[in-house]
Amino acid sequence: MTARPFIPSLVMSLSLLAAPALAQEASSGSGLALGVRGAYGIPVGDAAEGMSLSETFGNTVAPQVDLSYFFNRHLSLGGYFQYGIAKPDGCTDTTECSSRVLRFGVDLDYHFAPEGFVSPWLGVGVGYEMGSLKVGNDPTLAKLGLKGFDLGHAHFGVDLQLTRSIAVGPYISASLGQYSDLTAQVFEEPERSIDIPSDQKSLHVWIQPGVRLQIRL
Repeated sequence: MTARPFIPSLVMSLSLLAAPALAQEASSGSGLALGVRGAYGIPVGDAAEGMSLSETFGNTVAPQVDLSYFFNRHLSLGGYFQYGIAKPDGCTDTTECSSRVLRFGVDLDYHFAPEGFVSPWLGVGVGYEMGSLKVGNDPTLAKLGLKGFDLGHAHFGVDLQLTRSIAVGPYISASLGQYSDLTAQVFEEPERSIDIPSDQKSLHVWIQPGVRLQIRL
Protein backbone atom coordinates (compact mmCIF):
# COMPACT_ATOMS: atom_id res chain seq x y z
CA MET A 1 0.00 0.00 0.00
CA THR A 2 1.33 3.43 -0.94
CA ALA A 3 1.53 6.28 1.56
CA ARG A 4 -0.99 8.40 -0.38
CA PRO A 5 -4.10 6.20 0.13
CA PHE A 6 -2.88 5.03 3.54
CA ILE A 7 -3.03 8.49 5.17
CA PRO A 8 -6.73 9.19 4.34
CA SER A 9 -7.61 5.69 5.51
CA LEU A 10 -5.79 6.26 8.81
CA VAL A 11 -7.56 9.59 9.38
CA MET A 12 -10.94 8.00 8.67
CA SER A 13 -10.22 5.13 11.07
CA LEU A 14 -9.19 7.50 13.88
CA SER A 15 -12.31 9.59 13.31
CA LEU A 16 -14.53 6.54 13.62
CA LEU A 17 -12.77 5.54 16.83
CA ALA A 18 -13.10 9.05 18.32
CA ALA A 19 -16.79 9.47 17.43
CA PRO A 20 -18.18 7.24 20.25
CA ALA A 21 -15.96 8.99 22.81
CA LEU A 22 -17.12 12.43 21.67
CA ALA A 23 -20.74 11.33 21.74
CA GLN A 24 -20.32 9.93 25.23
CA GLU A 25 -18.77 13.21 26.42
CA ALA A 26 -21.61 15.23 24.89
CA SER A 27 -24.25 13.01 26.48
CA SER A 28 -22.60 13.11 29.91
CA GLY A 29 -24.30 16.46 30.58
CA SER A 30 -21.19 18.23 31.87
CA GLY A 31 -20.84 21.95 31.21
CA LEU A 32 -21.83 25.43 32.40
CA ALA A 33 -25.31 26.73 33.20
CA LEU A 34 -26.57 30.27 33.78
CA GLY A 35 -29.45 30.86 36.18
CA VAL A 36 -31.66 33.92 36.66
CA ARG A 37 -34.04 34.02 39.62
CA GLY A 38 -36.70 36.22 41.12
CA ALA A 39 -37.45 35.68 44.82
CA TYR A 40 -39.46 37.21 47.64
CA GLY A 41 -37.51 37.27 50.90
CA ILE A 42 -39.34 36.87 54.22
CA PRO A 43 -37.20 37.66 57.30
CA VAL A 44 -37.57 35.70 60.53
CA GLY A 45 -35.76 36.39 63.81
CA ASP A 46 -33.46 39.19 64.95
CA ALA A 47 -30.55 40.93 63.23
CA ALA A 48 -29.02 41.33 66.71
CA GLU A 49 -30.36 41.34 70.24
CA GLY A 50 -33.34 43.68 70.36
CA MET A 51 -33.28 44.34 66.57
CA SER A 52 -36.09 42.64 64.67
CA LEU A 53 -34.93 41.60 61.20
CA SER A 54 -38.26 42.57 59.63
CA GLU A 55 -38.15 46.04 61.20
CA THR A 56 -34.50 46.49 60.22
CA PHE A 57 -34.70 45.35 56.59
CA GLY A 58 -38.24 44.15 55.84
CA ASN A 59 -39.44 41.81 53.12
CA THR A 60 -37.25 41.88 50.03
CA VAL A 61 -37.78 41.63 46.30
CA ALA A 62 -34.58 39.82 45.40
CA PRO A 63 -33.35 39.11 41.87
CA GLN A 64 -30.43 36.67 41.67
CA VAL A 65 -27.95 35.37 39.11
CA ASP A 66 -25.93 32.19 39.43
CA LEU A 67 -23.34 30.36 37.35
CA SER A 68 -22.96 26.61 37.82
CA TYR A 69 -20.84 23.81 36.46
CA PHE A 70 -22.55 20.46 35.88
CA PHE A 71 -20.24 17.51 36.52
CA ASN A 72 -22.95 15.38 34.92
CA ARG A 73 -26.67 15.86 34.30
CA HIS A 74 -27.42 15.29 38.00
CA LEU A 75 -24.80 17.18 40.05
CA SER A 76 -23.75 20.85 39.81
CA LEU A 77 -21.63 23.27 41.82
CA GLY A 78 -21.81 27.02 41.38
CA GLY A 79 -21.76 30.54 42.73
CA TYR A 80 -24.60 33.02 43.16
CA PHE A 81 -25.17 36.75 43.75
CA GLN A 82 -28.44 38.19 45.03
CA TYR A 83 -29.51 41.83 45.43
CA GLY A 84 -32.59 42.39 47.56
CA ILE A 85 -34.55 45.65 47.71
CA ALA A 86 -36.92 46.37 50.61
CA LYS A 87 -38.69 48.83 52.86
CA PRO A 88 -38.43 48.00 56.58
CA ASP A 89 -41.60 47.26 58.52
CA GLY A 90 -40.55 49.89 61.07
CA CYS A 91 -40.83 52.72 58.54
CA THR A 92 -43.89 54.97 58.54
CA ASP A 93 -45.53 56.92 55.74
CA THR A 94 -43.91 60.11 57.03
CA THR A 95 -40.39 58.65 57.23
CA GLU A 96 -38.36 58.07 54.09
CA CYS A 97 -36.27 54.91 54.40
CA SER A 98 -34.97 52.04 52.33
CA SER A 99 -32.91 48.91 52.79
CA ARG A 100 -30.78 46.55 50.72
CA VAL A 101 -29.67 42.97 51.36
CA LEU A 102 -26.81 41.48 49.32
CA ARG A 103 -26.05 37.76 49.46
CA PHE A 104 -23.41 35.72 47.64
CA GLY A 105 -21.86 32.28 48.04
CA VAL A 106 -21.76 28.74 46.63
CA ASP A 107 -24.41 26.06 46.03
CA LEU A 108 -24.26 22.30 45.47
CA ASP A 109 -27.38 21.01 43.69
CA TYR A 110 -28.67 17.56 42.75
CA HIS A 111 -31.22 17.07 39.94
CA PHE A 112 -33.25 13.89 40.40
CA ALA A 113 -34.70 13.43 36.91
CA PRO A 114 -32.78 15.61 34.45
CA GLU A 115 -34.09 13.72 31.41
CA GLY A 116 -37.75 14.20 32.35
CA PHE A 117 -40.04 17.12 31.57
CA VAL A 118 -40.65 17.53 35.32
CA SER A 119 -37.30 17.52 37.14
CA PRO A 120 -37.20 18.09 40.92
CA TRP A 121 -33.93 19.28 42.43
CA LEU A 122 -32.46 19.83 45.88
CA GLY A 123 -29.49 21.94 46.95
CA VAL A 124 -27.43 23.17 49.89
CA GLY A 125 -24.91 25.97 50.24
CA VAL A 126 -23.12 28.59 52.33
CA GLY A 127 -22.38 32.26 51.77
CA TYR A 128 -22.05 35.79 53.07
CA GLU A 129 -24.69 38.44 53.69
CA MET A 130 -24.59 42.24 53.86
CA GLY A 131 -27.55 44.43 54.77
CA SER A 132 -27.91 48.21 54.82
CA LEU A 133 -30.59 50.61 56.06
CA LYS A 134 -31.02 54.32 55.32
CA VAL A 135 -33.46 56.55 57.19
CA GLY A 136 -34.17 60.19 56.34
CA ASN A 137 -32.37 62.56 53.96
CA ASP A 138 -29.25 64.73 54.10
CA PRO A 139 -28.37 66.36 56.42
CA THR A 140 -30.56 64.23 58.73
CA LEU A 141 -29.62 60.89 57.21
CA ALA A 142 -28.94 57.87 59.43
CA LYS A 143 -27.27 54.71 58.10
CA LEU A 144 -26.94 51.20 59.48
CA GLY A 145 -24.97 48.31 58.03
CA LEU A 146 -24.75 44.66 59.08
CA LYS A 147 -22.47 41.89 57.79
CA GLY A 148 -22.15 38.21 58.58
CA PHE A 149 -22.11 34.67 57.30
CA ASP A 150 -24.94 32.71 55.77
CA LEU A 151 -24.17 29.67 57.94
CA GLY A 152 -26.08 27.34 55.65
CA HIS A 153 -29.08 27.24 53.37
CA ALA A 154 -31.17 24.65 51.57
CA HIS A 155 -33.44 25.02 48.60
CA PHE A 156 -35.85 22.77 46.74
CA GLY A 157 -37.37 23.30 43.33
CA VAL A 158 -39.07 21.70 40.35
CA ASP A 159 -37.83 22.42 36.83
CA LEU A 160 -40.03 22.20 33.77
CA GLN A 161 -37.62 21.16 31.02
CA LEU A 162 -38.79 23.27 28.08
CA THR A 163 -35.87 22.12 25.92
CA ARG A 164 -32.71 20.15 26.61
CA SER A 165 -30.97 23.46 27.41
CA ILE A 166 -33.72 25.59 28.98
CA ALA A 167 -35.65 24.91 32.19
CA VAL A 168 -37.93 27.07 34.33
CA GLY A 169 -39.80 26.40 37.54
CA PRO A 170 -40.63 27.37 41.13
CA TYR A 171 -38.39 26.87 44.14
CA ILE A 172 -38.19 27.75 47.82
CA SER A 173 -35.11 28.33 49.96
CA ALA A 174 -34.37 28.81 53.65
CA SER A 175 -31.10 30.19 54.99
CA LEU A 176 -29.71 30.50 58.51
CA GLY A 177 -27.44 33.48 59.16
CA GLN A 178 -25.77 35.51 61.87
CA TYR A 179 -24.43 39.07 61.67
CA SER A 180 -21.07 39.76 63.29
CA ASP A 181 -20.15 43.32 62.15
CA LEU A 182 -22.15 46.52 62.54
CA THR A 183 -21.55 50.01 61.11
CA ALA A 184 -23.59 53.08 61.97
CA GLN A 185 -23.63 56.73 60.98
CA VAL A 186 -26.03 59.30 62.47
CA PHE A 187 -26.49 62.51 60.51
CA GLU A 188 -23.07 64.03 59.75
CA GLU A 189 -21.19 62.21 62.49
CA PRO A 190 -18.26 59.94 61.47
CA GLU A 191 -19.16 56.36 60.65
CA ARG A 192 -18.51 53.88 63.45
CA SER A 193 -17.82 50.15 63.11
CA ILE A 194 -18.00 47.56 65.86
CA ASP A 195 -17.85 43.79 66.23
CA ILE A 196 -21.16 42.65 67.67
CA PRO A 197 -20.49 41.06 71.10
CA SER A 198 -21.12 37.34 71.19
CA ASP A 199 -23.84 37.70 73.82
CA GLN A 200 -25.74 40.11 71.54
CA LYS A 201 -25.54 38.08 68.36
CA SER A 202 -28.74 36.44 67.12
CA LEU A 203 -29.59 33.84 64.53
CA HIS A 204 -31.96 34.82 61.75
CA VAL A 205 -33.66 33.07 58.84
CA TRP A 206 -34.57 34.18 55.34
CA ILE A 207 -37.37 32.21 53.66
CA GLN A 208 -37.51 32.84 49.91
CA PRO A 209 -40.07 31.46 47.48
CA GLY A 210 -39.32 32.27 43.86
CA VAL A 211 -38.92 31.22 40.23
CA ARG A 212 -35.72 30.23 38.41
CA LEU A 213 -34.83 30.17 34.72
CA GLN A 214 -31.75 28.07 33.94
CA ILE A 215 -29.95 27.89 30.60
CA ARG A 216 -27.36 25.23 29.86
CA LEU A 217 -24.50 26.87 27.93
